[in-house]
Parts: sequence; structure tokens; C-alpha cells
Amino acid sequence: MKRRALFVFILLFWTFASYAQVEKGDSEIGFLGFYSKTADYGGMGSVQLSYGYYVSPRFQIGLGPQLTIQEGSDGTEAKFSASAFFTFNLTVNSTTIPYLSGQWYQIDFSPDYGDFTDYSYINIGLGVRNFFTDYAALNTSLSLGSSLSSNVEGGILMIMSGLSFIF
Repeated sequence: MKRRALFVFILLFWTFASYAQVEKGDSEIGFLGFYSKTADYGGMGSVQLSYGYYVSPRFQIGLGPQLTIQEGSDGTEAKFSASAFFTFNLTVNSTTIPYLSGQWYQIDFSPDYGDFTDYSYINIGLGVRNFFTDYAALNTSLSLGSSLSSNVEGGILMIMSGLSFIF
């Protein structure tokens, strides 16, 4: 029990002692993911790898591939997609950095049915990076997306979580 308490104390001290500092010219590699399951449809999960470049300490642009796995009545299907994004940090030089984000992503580049835009989405959202070292953070984001197609109704709400590394 004493070892666990010591480990928790060291981890908390390490967390509070870190001082994240994002600067112009820094790069970020991020790994984010989510999984959802519904009773009447099946499940859907996504893993995103992203690369971002800080144009300024507050503004980042980036892109990345995404793997989406979807379960349904026809079986399991995996699709690769891509996205482009930006983030705007609301604070800098802090261990906790909240941010606003915008993202365009394309779920399917060669759809079997429908138009190309039926699989294009634009997301807006907000998130927070909680740095546990100077260059590594737990990244959690919430975004609301909408299709670019007039044929698609409704939107998509995503809560994603993962790790970010600054270099």
C-alpha cells in the first residue's frame, strides 16, 4: 500500500512540476480514438493519427489518416479516411491547454453509392490537452460534425481521447 501511495505522490508531483510550453515551429503527433455501440445497429470505432504544426503558440494546422471500423448487419467493415484540421489554444505556457478546433474529414474516397460529398464532414469542437510531462499530454476533445451533402440528415457527436506528443 505504501508503494502505491508513493507512486501516486510521485506521479502527481511530476504532473504538477511539468510546464508545457508550445512554441512557434513545434510539431505534434497525436493518437486519438473512440468507440460506440448501439443496441439496434452494432458498433463503430475510429483511430486517428495526426500531425500538427504550430504556426504560432496558439494556432496549429495539421492533417492525418484515420481508420474507422464499423459493425453492422452486413458484417464488419474497415475504411481508411483522411482529415485536415486546425486548433486554436485558449492558453499557452500551462499544463492544461484548452483549445477550439475545426476539422474536415472524408470518410470514403471511392463510395460504392452516393456522391463524394455524402462522405465529407466538417466538425467544430473544443478540447483540452493535460500535459503530464513537458512534451506529452492526455488529449480529450468533443466535436459536433455535419455532412457537406444535402442528402444526409443529422450530425455526428464525437468524444475522442488519446495522447499527444510535442517535439
